[in-house]
Amino acid sequence: MKRSRRSTKSSRRRSTRRKKDKTYLIVSISVISLFIMGILIGYFVGRRSVSISVGEKPKEVPLQRQAVKRTPSAVSGKKGKEKLPKVKAKGLVAIVIDDFGYRKTDIDRFKKLPYPISVSIIPFTPYEKYSAQEAIKFGKSVMLHIPMEPNSSGEKIEKLERKTKGMLSTKMTEKQIRALLKEEIKRVPYAVGANNHMGSKFTRFKKGMRVVLDELTKNGLFFLDSRTVAYSLGTRVGKEMGIVVLKRDIFLDNSRDVNYIKHQLDELARIAMKRGYAIAIGHPHITTYLALKEKLPELEKKGIVVVPIEKIYEMCGGDYAGGIQKTGNLKGRKVSFLSRMSSWHSSQVSGGSYR
Repeated sequence: MKRSRRSTKSSRRRSTRRKKDKTYLIVSISVISLFIMGILIGYFVGRRSVSISVGEKPKEVPLQRQAVKRTPSAVSGKKGKEKLPKVKAKGLVAIVIDDFGYRKTDIDRFKKLPYPISVSIIPFTPYEKYSAQEAIKFGKSVMLHIPMEPNSSGEKIEKLERKTKGMLSTKMTEKQIRALLKEEIKRVPYAVGANNHMGSKFTRFKKGMRVVLDELTKNGLFFLDSRTVAYSLGTRVGKEMGIVVLKRDIFLDNSRDVNYIKHQLDELARIAMKRGYAIAIGHPHITTYLALKEKLPELEKKGIVVVPIEKIYEMCGGDYAGGIQKTGNLKGRKVSFLSRMSSWHSSQVSGGSYR
């Protein structure tokens, strides 16, 4: 009897132990399974997310939407000091002075002009960064003055400068053009736009100009065609690409005579009063500085307002059609520009400064 009771108790204990062991085993297997599943899920989700961000080709974005807007205050954090005249604006003019970077004295002289002229700096020059910093400090816009290949039959100055460092050549591949242009953009800080230094040959190189305009736009810079040759393709290529390309109207100092430069400023004002705006290009000669210093106050009294080059670009952006003014409804464009000019000038005068 006793033996029977003992065997019953022991069988019960063994049964209980088996149940506990079984429960522990099930729980352990469940925990391990959940752990392994978590690892697998994390692995596959992570792999999927990587394949989405790296493997899938991003959608093409229209070129204009890729551009980053760059203004002197945006790229430098500093605002210009010049005040707008309170006379009624009859025309806007942008004055770009080229060839800065070789001498400190050039920027030290022109930065003193109490007008928001734009300074265009040649890359790979001794004072490229100093010129840009001083220009911004004194409320001037900065541009990149891109050396481009001239014609073999070009002027004497072009022949002397054919080996300028950093020159874009018609023999370069697309990759070489992009690489050099990126380096030049880095070398000239605060640049809002670019124009060509020489380039009577390169600006007729359609393939190369497409690459230049594309790369500038991606980096947030616009292009001003200096028109060193009458049949430059800058504005035409810009129109094909849907990019606003500005073009020079007047060269101020083909002659370094002060009276000649003043006459050119009068011609600039005439174009601006007729069309709403005009763009001039000059060089850092002492006579150019003296002519601007003496003539601009006179033009200002007649309603000619000197503005940064990017202001012309912004106001032309809506209906400029790649810089070709002789196509389409020119009269409508003029009215549209003059209307925007008037409203902008009124708002800026009340605010007291150009920026």
